[in-house]
Amino acid sequence: MLKPFYQGKLDTFCAIYAVLNALRLTHGIRTTRARDILNETLMALAGNPEALRAVLTQETDYLQLVDGILRAQKHKFPLEVQAPWDEQAQPDENEFWTACRRWLDGGTKRATIFRFLRHMTPDGPAVNRHWTVADRINDSVLHLFDCSHEAEAILNVHRVEFVTHPSRIATGRLLFIEPRTVRFIRLPF
Repeated sequence: MLKPFYQGKLDTFCAIYAVLNALRLTHGIRTTRARDILNETLMALAGNPEALRAVLTQETDYLQLVDGILRAQKHKFPLEVQAPWDEQAQPDENEFWTACRRWLDGGTKRATIFRFLRHMTPDGPAVNRHWTVADRINDSVLHLFDCSHEAEAILNVHRVEFVTHPSRIATGRLLFIEPRTVRFIRLPF
């Protein structure tokens, strides 16, 4: 059974790890290849101090970083990437669930990358902004192949415990999945 690559406790690279873990699922990349991709990404960031600062200080949503890594990897091996929703899209929770189910159940070597914001209370700010990857789904649970090994890490998203718009955050629904960040990836054959 594959194990996810684990993010370091102090870094801010969960978006990079989400892509690496998705590629592990879709292409079976090994530690050496994952390290190469991580190093290439960090070297590219080093060439753009403002982008690097934004990543290190979490002053970005990391979406351009995720898309950039995926674009770079498409030049190295077969990879299909789909962004089902743009900035203006407002899918509800059922539309998100159905799309993820259709994608993940549509064949082998598939993954779903996305960002979520975790709230502790309905009226409080997000306490965690995290990128992750889903590898499978059933009737009530979206299973995550996540880089975090913290005791409080979210490893599953239950169908009734998340929202796709921040205005719907409520008691029992404190996880906001950002639809615009969803990337469906697969090995195209």
